[in-house]
Amino acid sequence: MDGLGVLFGLAAVALILVIIWQLFALIGDMAEDRGHSPWPWWILAVLWSPFGSLIILWMFFEVVEEKDEE
Repeated sequence: MDGLGVLFGLAAVALILVIIWQLFALIGDMAEDRGHSPWPWWILAVLWSPFGSLIILWMFFEVVEEKDEE
């Protein structure tokens, strides 16, 4: 392998890791917006599917509106 191929491979691995990190951050944010702890949703995403977790959160749980207490 030449140096450019190795560099491209490392960049591809880094990009994949960033995409996975952002996907799990999105799952955590969606869970918190709906009043849930993100931990069970992250575990479900690892064991089942991250996209399935996103779809279930989106379809079956309403976003909890926070009340302004002034």
